[in-house]
Amino acid sequence: MESGIPGLDKMIQGGFPFPSIVLVGGEPGTGKTTLALQSLFYGAERGEQGLYITAISEPTWVVQKFLGEFAFYSQKIVEMEKIVFVDIDGSMSEDSEKIMDVLKKNIEKYEPKRVVIDPITAIKNALSGTITYRKFLHDLMVYLKTQGCVTLLITEYSYSDVPRSVDAYMADALIILSYLEIENARKKYLEVLKMRGTKHLTGRRSLVISDEGLRVQPELR
Repeated sequence: MESGIPGLDKMIQGGFPFPSIVLVGGEPGTGKTTLALQSLFYGAERGEQGLYITAISEPTWVVQKFLGEFAFYSQKIVEMEKIVFVDIDGSMSEDSEKIMDVLKKNIEKYEPKRVVIDPITAIKNALSGTITYRKFLHDLMVYLKTQGCVTLLITEYSYSDVPRSVDAYMADALIILSYLEIENARKKYLEVLKMRGTKHLTGRRSLVISDEGLRVQPELR
């Protein structure tokens, strides 16, 4: 499935494996949410159903307001419900089954081809203990694949957190966004650390965020 991010598909042999779970990590301001939503709108423009689920992140109206700054945003698509925004903040609890039920209810209702959960970190924090979260994540990933969709899970961590992160090992793909200081200037980068089933390009690649959205420059490290 084409990602909809210029330059990224060149790095991953044409697009995301389908179905798959793609973990998108990075520190604040690196472009995680923008990447995920740009991919959703790309799919919706081509007739796909998209679902954006926010879990104690920004309210959906705030997200939509911020999206209006980008050329890929289409109010018509939102009004037609080709992309549906769902806020599960009020459904968060320490009971993994309750959270899973809410997610399944929305996925089965809208039958999306692309799903974004932003951030999965909020669900991890709500569930007590690594074992509980690992089981929840395993069940969620299996379920999402049976529904035939590509899912982008947004997570709030940096490269140094990867070796200690359960979700990084379990996901089919791992993309890390970073904002590094090089020669007295900060520059954005994208790195594909894992993409099962593909011979992806490795190493940090230059990332540009403009009014058009995100664009990866695979030729620039």
